[in-house]
Amino acid sequence: MKKSFLVETWMMKDLGLSGNQLIMYAYLHDVTEKGRNAFTGGYTELSGALTMTVPTVYNIIGKLRERGYIEPEGGMDEMRLSDRWPSLK
Repeated sequence: MKKSFLVETWMMKDLGLSGNQLIMYAYLHDVTEKGRNAFTGGYTELSGALTMTVPTVYNIIGKLRERGYIEPEGGMDEMRLSDRWPSLK
């Protein structure tokens, strides 16, 4: 489990995220920037890492998917950030 991650200014300005959506995106972004192509844990792992309830994690993931910021890979337990954002290339 990660102990820290960075919320970058562009995430707030360019993506228009705030609150728990911003925290979730920043966490997933940091995981993928550190050498993993995708987050391969499940909702329970995210819940524990970010101290959110599983239903909250589920709702946030749904909203980030609707906005096109993350894409499911290999089922709902693997998520990849959308490659349409320049900092992810």
